[in-house]
Amino acid sequence: MALLGVYCQMVTMTLFIFIPGVVFCQSCNGIRCGDCLIRSGCAWCKAPDYKLNRCDSLKKMIGDGCTNIVKREPSRITVTQNDDFSDGGPGLEAVQIRPQRVKIQLTPNDAEVRLPIYYKIARNFPLDVYFLNDPSYTMRFLIQRLNELANSIADDISLLTTDFRFGLGTSMEKNILPFTDPKGLMYSCNNCDPPYSFIHRLSLTRDVEDFKVALSKVNTTGNRDKPEGLLDGLMQVMVCGERIGWRNKARKMVIYASDIQFHQAGDGRLAGILEPNDCMCHMDSTGKYSKAEIQDYPSVGQIIQKARENNINILFVIGGDESERVRTTVYNSLAAALPGGIDFAAELDTTSSNIIQIIGDSYKRLRDTVKMVSSLLPKEIMLKIYSDCNSDGRFNLTNLCTVLNFNQTLTFDASIQSNLNTCLEERNSSFAIFPEGLDERVTVDLEHACGCDCQMEPEAEPNSAKCNGRGRYECGICICDPGWAGERCDCDERGSVAEACGTEQGICSGVGNCTCGKCECSPGFDGEKCECSDRNCRSYNGLLCGGPTNGICDCGKCACYSNFTGETCECSTSTGMCMTENNTLCSENGICECGECICSAGFTGNHCERCKNCPAICEIQYNCVECAGFNQGLYNQSICDQRCKNVEIVSFLQEASFNKDLTITGCVLRDRFGCIIKFNVHDSENEQTIKIKSLRECPPSPPDPLIIGASVSGAVVLTVLLCIVIWKLLTMFYDNMEYSKFEHDLKNPAWETIENPIYKECITSFENPLREANVEESS
Repeated sequence: MALLGVYCQMVTMTLFIFIPGVVFCQSCNGIRCGDCLIRSGCAWCKAPDYKLNRCDSLKKMIGDGCTNIVKREPSRITVTQNDDFSDGGPGLEAVQIRPQRVKIQLTPNDAEVRLPIYYKIARNFPLDVYFLNDPSYTMRFLIQRLNELANSIADDISLLTTDFRFGLGTSMEKNILPFTDPKGLMYSCNNCDPPYSFIHRLSLTRDVEDFKVALSKVNTTGNRDKPEGLLDGLMQVMVCGERIGWRNKARKMVIYASDIQFHQAGDGRLAGILEPNDCMCHMDSTGKYSKAEIQDYPSVGQIIQKARENNINILFVIGGDESERVRTTVYNSLAAALPGGIDFAAELDTTSSNIIQIIGDSYKRLRDTVKMVSSLLPKEIMLKIYSDCNSDGRFNLTNLCTVLNFNQTLTFDASIQSNLNTCLEERNSSFAIFPEGLDERVTVDLEHACGCDCQMEPEAEPNSAKCNGRGRYECGICICDPGWAGERCDCDERGSVAEACGTEQGICSGVGNCTCGKCECSPGFDGEKCECSDRNCRSYNGLLCGGPTNGICDCGKCACYSNFTGETCECSTSTGMCMTENNTLCSENGICECGECICSAGFTGNHCERCKNCPAICEIQYNCVECAGFNQGLYNQSICDQRCKNVEIVSFLQEASFNKDLTITGCVLRDRFGCIIKFNVHDSENEQTIKIKSLRECPPSPPDPLIIGASVSGAVVLTVLLCIVIWKLLTMFYDNMEYSKFEHDLKNPAWETIENPIYKECITSFENPLREANVEESS
């Protein structure tokens, strides 16, 4: 109650919500006040005499001395409707959500605003229950049981809410082959109705007796295939709100009862039905679906869409011998995709006696669960919903709360933020935040606060004299009428732009804008019509016209400063780099151009100090160096003493150098023995001195060819002899092995003595067989 008291005090005033310290990295720019203030941290100077950038950061604008600054206003919320919670009942309107309507002035790119939304279950919230039954023979027990239990169902529901109504419809199948056989089923059995798609039998009513009468008139019917067309009936129940009698502010439940799977979009092609379902109401005066044989079955997506649009909660009640399979393979997944808190299909027992419990449990589940959702948001709005339904006092990023009770008040915080980058022409819009499956809602009227008061009358001046009567004066500047431009709308742009700024390449050569008859060129271009480009100027050392110290690009050509010359201003007119240490220009042997010496013929060097055709100073001293340093060469001792004076023998030589007082020239010569002689020639104004390094660098003596030849020959002979000896040793070793094997075989023969099979003795005996017979006769 304390929380509600605080809330009631809070909603009586306008809420200003601003969170400091949020900085967006955006530059401040905009030609009008509203376009400027759309960016966080920006301000607008509307002082008439202000000459600097009118759109800038607040800190900089204060520092620049603006005397009239327009600042961004923080976002603010105003509650415009906030009815108290009400439990409802007959003649009373139930209120479960508050506030019901708010107005938000939302500053773009500002910190988020938090809109508190409170929700409390009403004890007697209106309930509309529509029974959509399968009238097949296998579902006849449910119709009978509903008729028997109608009063009990009403009594049980009255314990949950006193404001309830019942409605009834039956749906079977399209009356067309191959789904049904109209002729065969016309009078197929006693008390059987002809086949039909959907019949609305009873609009929502509080009269239970009317509900029972409607149930008693339901006869069974049938079809030829297993799937049934209840989605046709379900679509009509959802979209024919006036015929069904749905109340705008009530919890709407459809109890879909069947025992088999359903036909869906595409199945109608089997009967030659090609027209898709249009999700419209096509119920005739008798309550029958009139386009069953013209339009295809609705798709699952269409069912979900219409259930969400009309806030209808669908409860699937599945019976029959195959209820477990049908529920798990078909209806559970569809229930989970539908809005509301019933995400599974209920199982009807064999006698349908548990229908009362199914209805009661399902209503409690819907009542005790709330999921806050929104209608279609404007594209520039970002919305997040937080809740404290965990009852730990903390808000979490969730829009779903379960297991509620009548004494509990939930708080949802809707975080709303605008991501506009420019002011919209239509600054007002609206959307709704509501519990899914209910028509109760918080309507949010949005106003994008991205304009400035100084842009509106009376502060703004249409056709102002400050703008020469050709524009609107607002926020310190002129917004000129079409055809006029300039700070005070004094520039006539009604003439031909092509005449004023046109070239063969286009307006301002295609690289500028024509303003007030003059071209404003893009960076890198200039000229009266932007015909001159910096790209036509050449660069030196990677810099245009040698860089800012050398020259500038003037209409495609380099204009050099006074101390530079050349096509790219690369040549300096200064002679400092050409002066020697003796302060002579190029050693008086050349001229200075672009800071470099151009030597006369026969001279070379950075300062033309060397003479190509003059006798070399090192070669002139060669004979003196040989005789004085190493007692060799062409000069004998007397000539050497006479000609070679001022000669010194030193261990180390100085490095060659050139200065005003002394020039040291390093020399290297090779004598007739191949030795390298190093010496320096020291020249000064008064004398010339030769300093010779005491040690020559001589190459080692070449080896004696006879010794080399003898060594090579000896090595070859030794190699051959060594190979012969190795071969002989290996041969002897192999022969010894074979002989030893032979001796071993003689001592241990592995054969036996046998006669030669082709041997014949030299004596041959013959015996006459008749001789013995003759002897016997004679005796």
